[in-house]
Amino acid sequence: MIHGTTLTGPPPAADGLQENVAADFAAELQSFFVLCLLSLVFGSLALAFGLQFILSALLAMGQTGDYGILLFLRALAGWAAAVIGFRWILSSAKVLSGVNRIRRDFRALERPVHGETVAGFIARMMAHYREHWKTIWRMNLIATLGGCLFLALGIVNLVQGISLGYPAGGPDLAYLFPFVAAGINLAIGLVSLLSSAWFRSYARAWERRLIEASHSEEALEKSMEQGGP
Repeated sequence: MIHGTTLTGPPPAADGLQENVAADFAAELQSFFVLCLLSLVFGSLALAFGLQFILSALLAMGQTGDYGILLFLRALAGWAAAVIGFRWILSSAKVLSGVNRIRRDFRALERPVHGETVAGFIARMMAHYREHWKTIWRMNLIATLGGCLFLALGIVNLVQGISLGYPAGGPDLAYLFPFVAAGINLAIGLVSLLSSAWFRSYARAWERRLIEASHSEEALEKSMEQGGP
């Protein structure tokens, strides 16, 4: 009782700290979610390009009657890309499903979120990260490489558009297309690189938590062994 007012719950400073922790964890979840979506996009692109390679090789064989080694290798490369893309989609979807469940449950909580509740969700995230860490780091690597590739494609599109020169009759679809393609590719590339860099900063924090948790488990096991008969 202070000046006739009964205080219930944690002090305001604690409320603010808990809200900051909840906001940081929400940002971690968002980073993870975006990385999974990008991974699905790149897997879908690999699948699409692989199928395109296969179809173009088969059409060329049917039209020309040429069953040479080059067309066979093109079809084989397309098949490999399609298989890799399809398997990558399945792996990414599995990781995304777990992240989405955690994200959905966390967003459904009433605010303000208590520290014990956030700790429970952090433990769930750590368990999910530990189970899929190899796939997750491959996803981050692919997002980085894919971002660089799309940036390069965007720059090539931009150079192509500039090299065409301004048409005398005013801009038409053929003139605008390279610039539109450049904008799309550059946007995807920048989002991919920024998301992968953003994710890496959070991944380092998760790894530190896993290391600390591992040390705590080892210390608990040693104390139980020493306290045993």
